[in-house]
Amino acid sequence: MQILEVLLYIISIILIGITFSKRPIKKQHIAVLFSIAIISLTLHLIFGGSRWQVFSLYFAVFVLGTVVYLKVIVNISLKNFVRIPVVFILTLLIVVSLVSSFIFPVYEIPEPSGDYLIGTESFVIDDELILEAYTNDSSDYRKIKIQVWYPAEDTATYEQAPWLDDGIVVPRGLSKSIGLPYFILDHTKDIMSHSYIDAPLSKALEIYPVIIISHGWGGFRNIHTDFAEELASLGYIVIGVDHTYGSVATLFSDEEVAYLNPDALPLREDTPDFLDYATQLVDTYASDITATINFLEKMNASTSMSKFSGKLDLNNIGLIGHSTGGGAAVDIALDDDRIASVIGLDAWVEPIDDVKLDNGLTMPSLFIRSGDWETGFNNKKLYELIDNSSNIPELYQINGITHYDFAMVYMYSPLTKNLGYTGELESEYLTSILKSMITDFFNETIKNDTNSNIDSNKWDEVIVVNTP
Repeated sequence: MQILEVLLYIISIILIGITFSKRPIKKQHIAVLFSIAIISLTLHLIFGGSRWQVFSLYFAVFVLGTVVYLKVIVNISLKNFVRIPVVFILTLLIVVSLVSSFIFPVYEIPEPSGDYLIGTESFVIDDELILEAYTNDSSDYRKIKIQVWYPAEDTATYEQAPWLDDGIVVPRGLSKSIGLPYFILDHTKDIMSHSYIDAPLSKALEIYPVIIISHGWGGFRNIHTDFAEELASLGYIVIGVDHTYGSVATLFSDEEVAYLNPDALPLREDTPDFLDYATQLVDTYASDITATINFLEKMNASTSMSKFSGKLDLNNIGLIGHSTGGGAAVDIALDDDRIASVIGLDAWVEPIDDVKLDNGLTMPSLFIRSGDWETGFNNKKLYELIDNSSNIPELYQINGITHYDFAMVYMYSPLTKNLGYTGELESEYLTSILKSMITDFFNETIKNDTNSNIDSNKWDEVIVVNTP
């Protein structure tokens, strides 16, 4: 909790005490208290006042200050039958503010461990070769948004990027998708990343390896910012793809926002042809990854005016995908020889065509499974993929976590464990495990670092299911 916020809570308690005090209070003491309160309120409004959790605190401090002003300065005291109910209600408002600030705090994104500073830039890709399957207009073309995180040369004069590059539409889209009041996650728009907007690309290397991250159904590109910033700080150029209508919200302009389309993936138990929907969704995600790679090739061309021109190693691409995004990453890796290695986090391979799965993977691959997904429809297909792959995939299981633990769900509330969204492992510890496994795998398979390999013996929760 911020120092200014703590100070406002202390001031509110002092004001409550003064309303009931029978001892004479010097006017100059009240003047000092009011000055501190006004300064604290002003600064908090500037630096954190858009958070709904503190609105009731603001109101309580204002009303209590008015009551104290009337009592001490004007010598007008409220009658007990008025004062007691008013102070009781204001106390409740303060408690509500305190509890809501605890339940929905403003967390900080985990610090990247690498030596590079981090820049970021976003782009919109219009894919006029593919019609949009998830709108009512049959003439709509597919449009997606991507965000690039990269090693930066300098960040001193550049604006720090918020975690949620698309702003408030993302938390409101997420609230809508899970049935919460629209404003309840607004506080997350105030969380800052470790990246800087449009900072210059580092001159340290002539060419940089590329990693593409694909989120799951109902996710969004920034839900894996912790992995993206970690890899960028270690010398990778990382691209996060927002899968339009599979993302909770994608902002293309102030007038154009694409929200999650629930009809794209109806409930399995209510839908006899569920796998048809699932296959189309995974195929759509996969085509987004292909469109992203094609866009990167244009940006990397010598005729491009981009800072990334000639700097992307597009013959050596790594993919990371979670859930539906993991299925899409595998789907692309089965066909595209530009992919050097692939990571699936609870990768949903069930919807992939059996003929493709029978061909198996030829490049290094790493699958990390949650305890939640140890059993279920997906595992049979995953084992088929592993058995058919000429380059035998690595499969690990992390016990004590859920399917959602692979995303940054920990940024929303400490109650995610109580609500079943996250498992038993502490988020900081789990994030360190995942970062270590991901970076070791890519350092070995993309950078050919022979000193990097996954040592699962470091963690009791990591179980080896299959290794080459």
